[in-house]
Parts: sequence; structure tokens; C-alpha cells
Amino acid sequence: MQNPFVERTRTILAGAQISSEAAENLASEASAADDEGGVALTLAESIGLALVARHVAAADGLSEREAKAMRGLLDYYRVPEPLHEELLGGELEGAMEQHVKALIPAGSVKARLVISGAAFIAASDGLSSEELGRIRGLGAAVGISAELVEALIAESEVAVVASVRGDSALLRRLDRLRAALFRLA
Repeated sequence: MQNPFVERTRTILAGAQISSEAAENLASEASAADDEGGVALTLAESIGLALVARHVAAADGLSEREAKAMRGLLDYYRVPEPLHEELLGGELEGAMEQHVKALIPAGSVKARLVISGAAFIAASDGLSSEELGRIRGLGAAVGISAELVEALIAESEVAVVASVRGDSALLRRLDRLRAALFRLA
């Protein structure tokens, strides 16, 4: 059985409307997460994790606010703009928990990163009970404690409010908090 997250990532990269030189640079360059959360992501990893976050956050459909939040995260993690629409479109047919587990090492910083991203996207229009259930389920599946999942959800909710208010000072503080949460064992 093929992993829909991996297959979609390959399809997106194969059809990328970016120069091969730019793609090579992006594929080897560590994303902004390395500075903030202690994890370096290749472009393929950023896309794969973004697809997981989108899949989880879109439990009740992807609203315009959620799409805007996802675009912001894609910019933050330096995913080239020509790839944004591909990442926002379509559902991942057949995506299951085992596919997510294959992408994300249990208990890893990448696991925390995807929980945080999914929570941020979903919180942008208010967290539904279905979204909360998926985020909590994903956390359990990738070996993140329930307490840490709740902390990442709460941080994401505050980050959405700070983003809406344009409070850059609070967003910087939340970046530090999120980085500390990512480092927790």
C-alpha cells in the first residue's frame, strides 16, 4: 500500500514550477524551523508535514481562514509560493494513521511540529470537536503526551489571536514558547 502523503509530495515536487537550481537549494536548505524549533527540514519534508497538518486540520473542511493560515505556515517554512495551491487543493484519499506514522518518528520534534501546525491551521477559524479529536489522535499516534498536545493546541490558539491582532511582540514570545515545547522530551 502506497503512502498518500509521500506520493502527493512526489507529485508536487515533480510538477513544481520552480527552477531546478532553486529546487536543489531548497531541498538541501534547512527551513526556519531549524532556527526556532531545533529541526532542519528539507523541502520534501516540509511539504509532507504540511500535507499531514492540512489533512488533520481540514477534518471539517478547509475554510478560507484555514487556507490563509496554511499559506502563512508555508511561507514561514520557506515552501515556494508556486507550490502553495497544490498543497491546499484536494483531499488525500486513503490517508490513514499508519501513513502518518511512517513519515514522523514517534516522539520527535517533527511530531511536535506537525501537531503545532495542524492546531494553528485548525484554530484559525475556531477548533471544532472533530479537529480537536484528530489533533489529539495524531498526537497519540506519533508518541506525543496528551499534556504536550494540549499545550501545543493552547499555544496555537493564542498565536492565532496574536496574528489577527498583528501583535508581533507576542508572536515572537510565542515562537520562543513553541521552540521550548518542541524541545520537551
